[in-house]
Amino acid sequence: MDLQLRPATVTDHAFLERLNREAYEELVTRQYGSWDDECQRARFGKKLQSVQFRIVLLGNQPVGAVSSTEHDDHILLNELLILPEFQNRGIGSAVLVGEVRHADLLGKPVRLHTLRLNRAQELYKRHGFIETGGDEIFVNMGRAG
Repeated sequence: MDLQLRPATVTDHAFLERLNREAYEELVTRQYGSWDDECQRARFGKKLQSVQFRIVLLGNQPVGAVSSTEHDDHILLNELLILPEFQNRGIGSAVLVGEVRHADLLGKPVRLHTLRLNRAQELYKRHGFIETGGDEIFVNMGRAG
């Protein structure tokens, strides 16, 4: 599989907004009952301003994005988004393995926060993540470094 990551630029924002909607609309609708486009665009717009994304390329085609932030005692996986038509092909696993390897090199655990109904929890569990907390809407997961 010819996967590469490159830093996202402002010219990628339209792709990232489309990716966010395509990756999350079904989940958000299941979790909350509907997708409020204006609210979700605003929420994701704030995220675009606060964290750095890397574009996941399959060949030369953008198929996803990942964002993680290094903290003193852990790496936070902010987002791992793959276009639905490219899911279940090992792309998310390959990107996640890269994030975990980077954290392992730094000697830090990886943590994440996601919606409780997110099927991606199974992906995370396959890669050694366990539930560390949460509530009826969100789940926190972590993997030792």
